[in-house]
Amino acid sequence: MVLGSRRTRLSLLCLSLGLLPACVDCFDDGELEAAYHAGEATAREVNEREHARGHEQGRALTYDDGHVDGDAAGYHDGYHDGYYGPHGHTQGLDDGYAAGHVDGWLDPFACDDGSSQGYDDGDRDGYYAGFDETHASAFDEGYAAGYDDGAGSCGFRAARDRPDPDDLGTCEARGYEHALDHSAFPRGLDAGKADNPEYQAGYGDAYGLAYALGSGHGELDGYDEGYLEGYDLGYIAGYDSSFALCYDQAYPEGWDAGYDIGRAEGLAVGYDEGYDLGYDDASEQCAE
Repeated sequence: MVLGSRRTRLSLLCLSLGLLPACVDCFDDGELEAAYHAGEATAREVNEREHARGHEQGRALTYDDGHVDGDAAGYHDGYHDGYYGPHGHTQGLDDGYAAGHVDGWLDPFACDDGSSQGYDDGDRDGYYAGFDETHASAFDEGYAAGYDDGAGSCGFRAARDRPDPDDLGTCEARGYEHALDHSAFPRGLDAGKADNPEYQAGYGDAYGLAYALGSGHGELDGYDEGYLEGYDLGYIAGYDSSFALCYDQAYPEGWDAGYDIGRAEGLAVGYDEGYDLGYDDASEQCAE
């Protein structure tokens, strides 16, 4: 049976998945879409009011307000630039990585862990390779033998023509959230500050000194934290290099051991599975 409309198909899908009203289609060219656009219009009105409110508050700020904000912004920007500058986090990361890599390579457990994991993975992969190699032919043979020995729904659909009131509310809320600009007030506030010369004077007087102080602190913190991060990364890389070398040496031995076992079990399991299926198929033929 062919379903007639996109909305009907969507509703049935949502019903089957238990997701209604999460799957409400708000673009139905009808009442739901109108509700969606009504929500958007309401949000735009809110955006305009919030932007105007922010601009008014920005224009009302004083020299002291600007001085406080300039001090905070200068320190923040200086700290950021020092932290990520050439002698901050980057330099610490490089130095820490080099030291950690050496220690990781020399970790006494790295080679032992690599050897153990390599053998285990090789054993597993070899087992499956051997199993797959023999299973199919054994299955066919077992099926033939089993066959010889054995020879003696609907779905619910529903739809509704008019939108549910809850769906209308859902679509209006979605339209509102889609169009709502959460940055309207802070953008208006920034615009008001830019138009306020008294505020700008206080901001400029404080920014430079705070920037210099923040830059020094950021550089020191950046190097220390970068060194710790780099050391951890380097240690892992060095450990992994030693691990991989011993892993590669142990893998083939494990593969050979697993292959022999897997090949033998593939023969046995394949034959039994084939035999059972063949026997059942033949029995069904007899029942007819």
